[in-house]
Amino acid sequence: MSNNNLMTTTSEVEPAVQVFYDRVLLRVPTPAYIYGSKHVEMSTLARNSGNTVKWRRFNRLSAATTVVTEGLTPSGSRLSKVDITAKVSQYIDYVTITDIVDLTNQDPVITETVRLQNDQMNNTDDQLARDYICSSASTTTASSGAGPTTLLNETDIMGVHSTLRADNIDYISSMITAGTGQGTAPVRAAYLAKADTVLEDDLEDVTGFKHVTNYSAQSGVDSAEYGSTGPVRWLTSTQGFTSGSNYYCPFIGKVAGQWPVGKVNLTAGNARSIIKSFGQSGTSDPANQRSTVAWKMLQAYRILQELAVHILIVTNGS
Repeated sequence: MSNNNLMTTTSEVEPAVQVFYDRVLLRVPTPAYIYGSKHVEMSTLARNSGNTVKWRRFNRLSAATTVVTEGLTPSGSRLSKVDITAKVSQYIDYVTITDIVDLTNQDPVITETVRLQNDQMNNTDDQLARDYICSSASTTTASSGAGPTTLLNETDIMGVHSTLRADNIDYISSMITAGTGQGTAPVRAAYLAKADTVLEDDLEDVTGFKHVTNYSAQSGVDSAEYGSTGPVRWLTSTQGFTSGSNYYCPFIGKVAGQWPVGKVNLTAGNARSIIKSFGQSGTSDPANQRSTVAWKMLQAYRILQELAVHILIVTNGS
């Protein structure tokens, strides 16, 4: 039955505020940082100790295979060393926030800015490490793929593996033994390789590829790990290094338990967040109109063991 009574609806009296604002801020997606924050050898540069750090390693002594004549002292060997230096560079960014934004916005803008800048600083560090490693290490271009010969494939992966093994480079991970889970399998001791997520479909096509979900155990598995191809375990990130249509995949091992890439860490002031509230800028902000949120860091990377880092250059099949 129709209702002929007069009704007051939102057509006559609309809400003064017609949009509900959810104050729980939405998050933005971030990549896996697999280059600068992991698998590096940290070295400390003390405050007031200059802007350059030096690493040193001694070269191996050759095997003494010459038979010594009775009563005669052999000539002996001479030590030799390699010195590697890195000079730190500074990186800075900041955001300026006006007093009107602070007075009228429902969100904790400065707090959110600090969170975003923390990600920005980590992102900057990761890209600096990636670009340095991929532009400095020795390379091999894939040539044995099915279809386009430059796709990821078992032959070229094992070729880089053989190069590292021939130079006495240690595996970075121990074997994951067989478990009882359905469809799982043991994972061999392995080197680590890093690739762009674009290459994940090509990894799936490599003979013997094992996805991380099929590992017999998840203990010791990196959060960015995608899977393994025999004695190589793969981490992937959207921040892979590219040059034209080429993708660079660094393979790394260890030397006597040490990572082959060095990162300089200062004991004080290496990475800082700096917040200046309204009016703290002195005469440059006479009316207390601006606040700034900034970060800065000092950073440097160097390859310390050239033989323990090797890059496989590939293309993508999709």
